[in-house]
Amino acid sequence: MHTKGSSMKTLFRLLLGCLVLGAVTSSAQDIRARVDQMKTAYTASGSIVVLDGQTLVIEPNMPAPVCALPREEDGKIAWYRYAFPLASITVPLTNVDASLVSEDRVFTNPEAPSVYKPGDQGDAVMVVVMGMPGKKFPALIYDRDKLAHLGPGPHRSSDYGQVQDQVEAFGLTFTDTAAAHAFVAAFRNAVMMAKVQAMAH
Repeated sequence: MHTKGSSMKTLFRLLLGCLVLGAVTSSAQDIRARVDQMKTAYTASGSIVVLDGQTLVIEPNMPAPVCALPREEDGKIAWYRYAFPLASITVPLTNVDASLVSEDRVFTNPEAPSVYKPGDQGDAVMVVVMGMPGKKFPALIYDRDKLAHLGPGPHRSSDYGQVQDQVEAFGLTFTDTAAAHAFVAAFRNAVMMAKVQAMAH
């Protein structure tokens, strides 16, 4: 004989199950909405393809710029250069550490270090994405020098040294600050939603 308490527990479990199922369905729709926002923000820098509900393939425009980042160290300006020669990178959202997604204003003009004055703002934003500990992102990388020496026209990937790789972090460059901010906000949200969805399954 069921007591009132056990009936309430059963009802509670049913309601909880419905809520979880509803949250998963809603989460999938929300992830798609965030990905659409990311695609729009990234249009000028490259393209984004959705493999499944939780995996993206990001294809930056080639060649990606070399980003120079000034840092003050011991009263002097030190310059750090970053190049992310990615033809494409596969990003399972659940493998991203959302807390380590960063934005930095950078300079893409090779002459910037010689003409820089303290307070100058870079002409681009570099967004760096880190994987969770032990996680890597499959990528296709290329040789910048080989690509630079190719003439116009179609080329085989071997002509510019494209190879498969696995990377722990990658950078995306935006010429528009607002687009970078919009991308990062949507990306962080999509990552968190994907992890919630993964936990529910």
